[in-house]
Amino acid sequence: MWTIPPRVERKESTDGGGDAVPDDAVLLARYLAKTAGDIRTKHGLHPGWVDARNAEDALELVVEHVWREICSGLLGCELRPVTGPERDPMQQGAAAEAAREWGNGLGVRVPGGGDDLRDQCRRMLVRVGGDHEELDLLLDLYEVGSADEGVARALRAWREIGTLAAWRTVVLLGGSFPWGAKQLKDHDLTVVPRAEWEVWREVRHRLGGDSRVVYGDYSTIHPLSGDAPPTRWPRIYEKPRYTTAENFLVGKGRLWGSGEESRMQQLAARIVGDPEFRRGSSAGELWLQDQADPDMPVSPGNPEVWVEKGHVQHITFVAGQLREPSG
Repeated sequence: MWTIPPRVERKESTDGGGDAVPDDAVLLARYLAKTAGDIRTKHGLHPGWVDARNAEDALELVVEHVWREICSGLLGCELRPVTGPERDPMQQGAAAEAAREWGNGLGVRVPGGGDDLRDQCRRMLVRVGGDHEELDLLLDLYEVGSADEGVARALRAWREIGTLAAWRTVVLLGGSFPWGAKQLKDHDLTVVPRAEWEVWREVRHRLGGDSRVVYGDYSTIHPLSGDAPPTRWPRIYEKPRYTTAENFLVGKGRLWGSGEESRMQQLAARIVGDPEFRRGSSAGELWLQDQADPDMPVSPGNPEVWVEKGHVQHITFVAGQLREPSG
């Protein structure tokens, strides 16, 4: 699933109402078209979803420059538009229309909890057409603090909406990667349990191994990272990250831009020395190995690099983990 991030900082209006100042339509249109084109190129002809919820206050631009752009290639597209029960009825109708035009189906992204969820979903399904045959449920638990709490939320949501449609796919989506660095040890590694992994295994077991229930996560970033405007970003520290079978290993080095001595070599060496480190498995591991080598002076990177290498090793590993009999 691709989520289009906010284009720019959206400042609040000065009237005290808390509403965001409207984005510049021309610049937003260019941004949406470029982002959608990049997604289409990178994704290829594989099934998936694209969620433009960060720009849906400009729905006409999303229709024109995201949904139409993504399916403008000669070979078509397997990406599916996304809606949800809490979204504007106009957006729900437009997403359903795009899904019918593409013929690939519709993704329904549902928050994993909340009051009136069943009634909201029922009303949404009426708007998008109750006879829609290809509906994918994206059950989004968002931040998962503990496995027990996540399992309870997922099963409660499933009881509410599981029978409302003949869901083609049920993606159990959640993330436990920490936001910011407050809970991380200074100049050290912190072990953070992958609660979303345990939630998926337990929920699928409780649902009798239903093959429609597939795994989803937010990789090695906090769920808020895909939605937050720049004003909400925390202080940035060197943060190498690594995924093991049950945990994240998260380092906390120097404060970005502080002029302090880098701690990346020491942190990378700790990760590379972990018994579950998969030497040479992906570009993410190779980067960590280079960082850990005291005889190889390399740049410690920047926040974009740390996120990229974390994504690469995580996705490579999880894809293999899901192919194992226990997965």
